[in-house]
Amino acid sequence: MFYWKKWSSITPKGMAFLVYCLMTFGIGCQKQMDGSKNSEIQLSCYNAENIVGEPDLQAASKLKSLVPLSKSTLRKLLPEKVGRYLKTQTLIGHKEPIEISAIQCTYHHEAEISKTILIDIMDGAGPIASVLLAGSIQKLNSDFEEIKTDGFSRILERNGQRVWEAENRKEGIAELEFIHAGRFLVSIKGTHLQHEDLWDFAAQLEFTNLQ
Repeated sequence: MFYWKKWSSITPKGMAFLVYCLMTFGIGCQKQMDGSKNSEIQLSCYNAENIVGEPDLQAASKLKSLVPLSKSTLRKLLPEKVGRYLKTQTLIGHKEPIEISAIQCTYHHEAEISKTILIDIMDGAGPIASVLLAGSIQKLNSDFEEIKTDGFSRILERNGQRVWEAENRKEGIAELEFIHAGRFLVSIKGTHLQHEDLWDFAAQLEFTNLQ
């Protein structure tokens, strides 16, 4: 699947259901893969030294007792300008009803307005966010690739970390997702851009502020 539903559009009831689904994700997916011999998508595991393993899941479980970042701290995470992209919209507190701390910002290219980047950072601290983060860790643990005539979707290791990246050249949409410092789920979506453009954008962000 190329596109992921925006977190901001999920209701508290929907998120609660999603949490339940993630808790049973591992069992359900294992059964499905065991029973699917003719799937168009081939899945396999990386070697032990390359995968996100049990220690990462244990670290995610410990996050449930931590206090999520405050709004004031979140507001300082993303700069007003990244390269040639200007921040035009900031959304904070949209997940507070389900006790999740997150920030979502929209950036527009200063010369080519049609080029936009939406970045969402979720703090994995807290009882609900830690479960969602664990689900993302399990997803990124797989070596996955789907190739189509107009794009691709894949999970692999890049720059020493597990990432999900996708590109739909027909729609002009690209996406990235990765976990920073074992705690923060970072999702980046670009319109009228390629996935390498998103990597260039991400390389200019100061993720060292997220610890």
